[in-house]
Amino acid sequence: MKTKINLILLLLIATLPSFAQVEGYWKGQIDLGVQKLEMAFDIKVVEGGFAATLDVPTQGAFDVPVDQTTFYQGQLDLKMSAMSASYSGRLNGLTIEGQFTQRGMSFPLNLTRGEKETKITRPQDPQPPFNYRVEDVTFVNPKEGNTLTGTLTLPKKSGKHPAVVLVSGSGQQNRDEELMNHRPFWVIADYLTRNGIAVLRYDDRGIGGSTGEVENASSLDFSYDAEAAFDYLRNRKEIDASQIGILGHSEGGIINFMVATRRPEVAFLISLAGPAVNGIEVLKEQQAAILRAQGMTEEMIQISANANAQLFDIVEASSSREEADSILRQHLPAWGFDAERTEQTVEQLASPWMYYFLKYDPTEAIVTATCPALLLNGSKDLQVLASQNLTSYEKIITEHGKTNLTLREMPDLNHLFQHCETGSPNEYATIDETISPEVLELIVEFVKSISSK
Repeated sequence: MKTKINLILLLLIATLPSFAQVEGYWKGQIDLGVQKLEMAFDIKVVEGGFAATLDVPTQGAFDVPVDQTTFYQGQLDLKMSAMSASYSGRLNGLTIEGQFTQRGMSFPLNLTRGEKETKITRPQDPQPPFNYRVEDVTFVNPKEGNTLTGTLTLPKKSGKHPAVVLVSGSGQQNRDEELMNHRPFWVIADYLTRNGIAVLRYDDRGIGGSTGEVENASSLDFSYDAEAAFDYLRNRKEIDASQIGILGHSEGGIINFMVATRRPEVAFLISLAGPAVNGIEVLKEQQAAILRAQGMTEEMIQISANANAQLFDIVEASSSREEADSILRQHLPAWGFDAERTEQTVEQLASPWMYYFLKYDPTEAIVTATCPALLLNGSKDLQVLASQNLTSYEKIITEHGKTNLTLREMPDLNHLFQHCETGSPNEYATIDETISPEVLELIVEFVKSISSK
C-alpha cells in the first residue's frame, strides 16, 4: 500500500510542472503593417483542464472568453468561436511560439509572460452623476434570429425623444466601440443624451452578449443587426418613432445607408468617415497615405501600389469569391509568393467580409436614400481620405441632384475624429482626446435641426 501511495504522489508531482509551465498571463504582438497590436491570454488551471481569456488592451477589449483551451505535451490551442479566431502555439522554454488566426488571416504571435494591464481612463470618458437613464437592453435580428445586447440612454425629461442608433466600424467591437482605450460611442451617447437625444449602442455580433454568425458575414449581414436596433427603438414608448436616425462610423457609414434604402422611416443619417467609393479604391488610397506618413519614398509607394493593383484587379474582375480564390492561387506562386504567403493573401482577399467590402460600391444606396444626411470627414484621415471621399460625395450630389446631403471636412482630425499631427493610426493611442468636441456639437445641432421640423 505504501508503495502505491508513493507512486501516486510521484505521478502527481510529475504532472504539476506541465500545468505550471503554461498557467499565467502571456503577452505578444501581431504585426499588422501599419501598427503592432498587443494581445494577451490569461491562462488558468481549472478542474479538468484549463480556462483562458483574451485581452487586446489597445482596442479596449478585456476578458474576452476563450471557449476552448487545451495544453498537451507543450502544445497550446485556444479557440474563440465568437471572434472566428484561434491561436496555436508551442511552448519553447519561456516562450510560446505560434500563430493567431482570424477570419482566414494568419499572423505570427509569440508570447512571453507579463503583467495584466489595467484599463486606461481617458479624459472624455463620461463620469457620474448622469442626468439621464441608463438601461441595458436586448433585441433580436429577425432575419437571422441572433440576439444583440446593448445600452439605451434616455433623457429623464418626460415625453418622446429623438433617437440615434450607433453603428461601429469594421471588426467586432463592443457597444462603446472601444479602440486603444478610447470609447467614442460612450462619449457620443453621453453627450447626445445630456442634450435631449436618446442613444442606442450595441455590441457587435460575437462580442459581449451579442450572438450571430461572424466568420461568413459581410457588411450586408451586419446591416440587418443595425435595422433590428432601429426597429427596437421604434417600439419604445419613450422614443419619437418619426425621429430615429442612424450614425455610422467608417464601415458603419456604409451600413446606415443600406438600412435607409430598405427603411424609408429612417429620419436621418450621420456618417463619420463612411466611404463613398468601393473598398478597392478606399484601400488603394489608404495604403499609399499610410506608407507616406511612415516616411516611405514615392518610388517605394508606387512599387507597393503596383503590386497591390494586380491583386485588386483579380478581385474586381471576378464574378464570385470562389473564382477570385481560384485565380489568386494560380497567379501568386508565379509572382514569387511562397505557399504560406499565398495562403495568407488568398484567405485575406477572398474572405467573405473582405471580398464583399472590396467589391461593394455604396453609390446606389447613397443615391437611393432620401433622408437628410450629415457626412463628416477629417482632413487628416489616412484610412478613409477626405480628398477621395468628399469628392465622391460631391460628384454624387452633382450627377443626381441630391439636396439631402450635407458635407463637412473637419480640419486636423484623423479617422477617429481626434485632433492630431499626422493622422497615422500609430497616433491613435497616444492622443488623450477621444473625439473632437466640434464633431459632437455638429451632431447635436444636426439632429435637433431635423427633430424641430
